[in-house]
Amino acid sequence: MLFKTFLILVFLVIAKQALNLLFHLGFHKTAYSHWPGPCRTVVPVENGAEDMALTREGLVIITSGLDVTYRGDITDPRISAAEGKLFAFDFNNPDKNATELTLGVDFEFVPHGIGLWESPGEETRIFVVNHRKVAETVEIFEVGGSVAAPTVVHVKTVRDPLFTSMNDVLATGPDSFYASNDGYLRYTLWRTVERFSNRYWGSVVHYDGEKARVVISNQYEPNGLGISLDGRFVFISNPGLSMIAVYERSPETNDISFQHKIPLGTWPDNIFVHPETGDLWTGASDIGHRYLEAMVDMDNWAPSMILRVRPLGSKDRPFEEFKTYDVYRDDGHLMSTSTSAAVYGNRLLVGSVANKLVYCSMMAETELSRDVY
Repeated sequence: MLFKTFLILVFLVIAKQALNLLFHLGFHKTAYSHWPGPCRTVVPVENGAEDMALTREGLVIITSGLDVTYRGDITDPRISAAEGKLFAFDFNNPDKNATELTLGVDFEFVPHGIGLWESPGEETRIFVVNHRKVAETVEIFEVGGSVAAPTVVHVKTVRDPLFTSMNDVLATGPDSFYASNDGYLRYTLWRTVERFSNRYWGSVVHYDGEKARVVISNQYEPNGLGISLDGRFVFISNPGLSMIAVYERSPETNDISFQHKIPLGTWPDNIFVHPETGDLWTGASDIGHRYLEAMVDMDNWAPSMILRVRPLGSKDRPFEEFKTYDVYRDDGHLMSTSTSAAVYGNRLLVGSVANKLVYCSMMAETELSRDVY
């Protein structure tokens, strides 16, 4: 009798886990399309716009060519064949194409997350997560030229033993930054053990210009990073838990402490903090199993979506109350596997992990005041 009861309990636990997985992967969902206005693909970006950074003048720097085979993933050969690149897009001239930036580097370049640091009267820098075959690094570039004809010059490479499986980077100074490690074990085979053992080994570290230290540990695959306009809060997306976590930050020490979470019911990736309102915009995947299928075969389109989260709480807990807007959806025909967004006025740029770049002119109601819905 006890053995029979034990078997029933085991079956129920396995069934619960299986149902949770099916729900998380979105097998019950259907993809629909709605755009905030006319949208088009932006050439010559064809192999992803995984993340992007926006300057005050309306220049967007875009990472492209994320090849995850460094982790031993099984992916579409077209993904692994893509060359790592940086592109620029000028929001002031949105009818023009994106332009490829000349990097002038002699090392392997597999870009992922990107961060931006700009200070009045000082140089503008971008920070790019780079997945070399034998190391995780952050490459720092100086941005020069003009918005219409930008240039980048490599300044330095940052390495640290705490860079284990990097995903995104968030600049806090000309040489300092936060970085997310979406796990401790870099390779997918071992990462699978990490996932199914319920051992949360992801982390966020802060590099102060000389060395890195862990600011939060035991995290389940932390992903995109963002910071509030006043620097008081750090936002960390977690697609595995379908939410964005809000952390309070000490500007003096760069320590961060968990405040609360923003549940989204989807897989949020990179975070764009609107430079005027502080709203959070995120590229997300709403049907997880189709995202995974698209990575194996890019002819399997995966839906794309952009969410905007408006803070309605107090100054000390701005996202304790919030309202979420579903700004953009596509069933995968225009663009597959969305991961990022950038907004400039009524202009929206949507990026993807290994597919296209999309520009939309937002003609629908996009009032961004905090005081109205």
